[in-house]
Amino acid sequence: MDHKPACRGFLLRAVCFLLGACLLFTGLSALLNDKMSRKYAGDFYESGDPYEVLFFGSSHMFNGVLPLQLYRDTGVLSYNLGMTNEYSAVTYWRMVDALQRCRPKVVVVDVYRALSGEKMPRTESDLGLLHNSLDSMPLSLTKVRALADILDAGPGDFDGVFNYLFPLAQFHSRYRSLTEDDYHPYLMETRGAMPLRVWQPGTPLPLDRVPATDTAPLDSAPGETYLRRMMELCEAQGVPIVLVALPFQAPEDQLARLNGIAALAAEYPNAVYLNLLYEDVVDPLIDFSDPDGHLNTAGAARVTAWLGDWLTDRYPLTDRRGSAGSWDRSLDNVRRQHCATLAGAGDLTTALMLLAGQDLSFTLCAGPEAAAEPANAALLARLGVPVTDGGVHWRSPGAPDIWPQSGAGLVAFDPDTGEELARVELG
Repeated sequence: MDHKPACRGFLLRAVCFLLGACLLFTGLSALLNDKMSRKYAGDFYESGDPYEVLFFGSSHMFNGVLPLQLYRDTGVLSYNLGMTNEYSAVTYWRMVDALQRCRPKVVVVDVYRALSGEKMPRTESDLGLLHNSLDSMPLSLTKVRALADILDAGPGDFDGVFNYLFPLAQFHSRYRSLTEDDYHPYLMETRGAMPLRVWQPGTPLPLDRVPATDTAPLDSAPGETYLRRMMELCEAQGVPIVLVALPFQAPEDQLARLNGIAALAAEYPNAVYLNLLYEDVVDPLIDFSDPDGHLNTAGAARVTAWLGDWLTDRYPLTDRRGSAGSWDRSLDNVRRQHCATLAGAGDLTTALMLLAGQDLSFTLCAGPEAAAEPANAALLARLGVPVTDGGVHWRSPGAPDIWPQSGAGLVAFDPDTGEELARVELG
């Protein structure tokens, strides 16, 4: 009896079954997996843009540096690969993966999580947030190595690693919480950044009690290990690396430890350390969004402008304005999203914060008492708005002669076309 036709039939059915299983797995993964990671990092993997600056780190970086503004101001293409609650071990492996796909001219790393004494906490929250950092990273040997290291996984820990290699294993039962975003997923146009459009006043840091010259050991074995590995990785690939302490509400006992990172960076010829806590870049009264000192959009605009000037002064970065059409479209789209939030501002301070650092022209009216509030006064000074005994009645250069109808508030316009983009009535 000739068994060949039967064998061929069996193989054909097996191939069809495997193909169908793969298609089903891919479809369910696309639907059920959490979309946070891909929303923010997906464009890095899919666009093919020649990024010259890559930013890494925790939420301080994620919220605090704006690649679209950097492009607007300098023409430099960059990507923010920071993520909420990201520990230094995770940042290192994301850097390894990114440098296999992109050859930047400089890498910038937020050092905040290097203060942590833990490599990767095993709390449910921390392990859940690890998906945000890693799910967008394509499956590869690097990803396997990363998870084995981050989770200290041995041969018996396959289940934990599997959940991150194939997130559907974690999210297979999420069908009860699906939203419109799951059925119609999209990539954020911010090039990885997550601007925070809320305001909360902070307090000045005790820099007089802990000057920049006061240093202490980092006192974190994982933090020092992975900072060194990042600098060694970049050195091996000929890429300069900038370690940076971004502004936040640092407790006094952390200031000397952050100062001490300068000595660590000095050991590597390709590394520089910037401690912006001592650079008077932001004003705690107006530039934070929460008690921990995550930067709001006004603070992020200040930090991005400062870093943009510093980076372009020191590295041969390319001005691509006028030749990167998708970036110009994203600039316009994100500005309109921002203006939609501005239009919903319920108080003058929030409205002024949302106006600060944006590429908008505006008209503005406010009474003397509102203008004299400390936060409002600081924001008006930053916006270059003069205040008189009668308060504020101001039209910025290029703004149409259109004013709030209620007698207090502001109207924001596209600076090129004069199109009205947001109106805030506070009278």
